[in-house]
Amino acid sequence: MISHKKNWAKILVIGILFLALAFVAWNQLQSHQAYLKPKIGDVVESIYGLGTVTASKVFHLRIGVALTVQKLFVQEGDLVKPGQYLVQFDETRMKSPIEGTITNVNYKEGELVSPLVSAITVTNLKSLYLEISLEQQSIMRITNRQSVVVSFESLRSEKYNGVVHSIYPRDNQFIIRIELEQWPEGVLPGMTADAAILVGKKTNVLLIPMKTLVAGQVTRIRDGKKERIPVKLGVIDGEWAEVISDNIVETDELISRK
Repeated sequence: MISHKKNWAKILVIGILFLALAFVAWNQLQSHQAYLKPKIGDVVESIYGLGTVTASKVFHLRIGVALTVQKLFVQEGDLVKPGQYLVQFDETRMKSPIEGTITNVNYKEGELVSPLVSAITVTNLKSLYLEISLEQQSIMRITNRQSVVVSFESLRSEKYNGVVHSIYPRDNQFIIRIELEQWPEGVLPGMTADAAILVGKKTNVLLIPMKTLVAGQVTRIRDGKKERIPVKLGVIDGEWAEVISDNIVETDELISRK
């Protein structure tokens, strides 16, 4: 009889502990939830890509036959003007056709320059554009003159406006060329930047926070009733999504993870 009572006491203690743990878990779950509301507003949809800063004016000095470098008139880092001498091969002196910076000198005086190999490179560091490679699903939604917002990793607080200048294939890649209205000081070819290309915009539409969505569904609270429902979305940006199904209204509440 005593053993039977002890067993019931153990079961009771275990049950109380289980309920206590369940209450703690429920309380923690509630503390990690937020109640958010839909809103009427504007939303833009962008395609994102990582771009590389590229110089549009680059001159590679090449020769058709092997010649020896008799004299170098420049070194890497020098600024040159059009018509300025770069190098002398035997009795021939070669000039730069563009204004720019000497970014590469591949040979020293007395060395033999191989045919068709770049001996000296001149790059105009002021004539720049941004180049992005995208997959074909994204490229088909992009057209010339679409607006672009660009940010550089070291200048996250600054945004720079640009436009899509051209779209073209290269070696089975799909390339976007973006021209900026203004370039930040110190940007050089080879640097990278994040670009957001505006491909869609809706005004005065019903929006829900993206963080309320889980696998295409939201938890909706309406008239005190909590229900998990699927929603159909339209234009999406980083934080908000347009709702085009009719099962969400502005007065609903949605549960979100904090």
